[in-house]
Amino acid sequence: MTEAQAAAVPTFEARALYKRFGGLQATDGLSLALERGRVHALIGPNGAGKTTALAQLSGELRPDEGSIHLDGRDVTALDMPARARLGIARSFQITAVFESFTVRENVALAVQSRARHHFHFFGNAARDRRLTDTADAALEQVGLADAGGHRVAALAHGQKRQLEIAMALATEPQVLLLDEPMAGMGAAESEVVASLLERLRARYAVLLIEHDMDVVFRLADTLSVLVGGRLIASGPPGEVRDDPDVQAAYLQESF
Repeated sequence: MTEAQAAAVPTFEARALYKRFGGLQATDGLSLALERGRVHALIGPNGAGKTTALAQLSGELRPDEGSIHLDGRDVTALDMPARARLGIARSFQITAVFESFTVRENVALAVQSRARHHFHFFGNAARDRRLTDTADAALEQVGLADAGGHRVAALAHGQKRQLEIAMALATEPQVLLLDEPMAGMGAAESEVVASLLERLRARYAVLLIEHDMDVVFRLADTLSVLVGGRLIASGPPGEVRDDPDVQAAYLQESF
């Protein structure tokens, strides 16, 4: 592959994905391309199929048809752990952290999962400098450097979302798949996470699913709209917002 060809290959790409659940067409020919240093926002009304699409991109679900590529490599057959080891990191709409562990232990476990270290118990991971140094660096990135020794249960909701992002960063990803990172947040907490994503964006290819339209239009370089599992518009956010089909899809929602 020449340098020009390599430059033309998206960091992460979905090609014509289809997913059915019985008679329900949950994903209908979905194609997306993510590039390093850019945020691609995927939005749509409730039930549009956004989380199903994200599950396929992360390896949690296999598409019935279509393919998924990382730096030109077909990763469709790989499961979620294998994709994570290649650099595809996902956060979830519902916070997924170990409440009884410390902040640092949570991130160290994420490092361990990528490094494929084998320990009998999480405490070994928490004491291993190879893991904790990387964990502390990730916590520094997200603004939780002073909270490493705190129990996760004591954190505010917004801090737990920051922790999830730290756990994703600790796996040294190329791609960040973010499922409603602002979910359940107040305005002040949302501002903290939005500012964090602005700082991080240059290093990663980011797919953002988010209901907060202020955040979407603040962060997105490309905006795609999913309705009934099918993309109805994709392009620069301002153009997509003015698309008549998009306005009709959001007629009953704030957009």
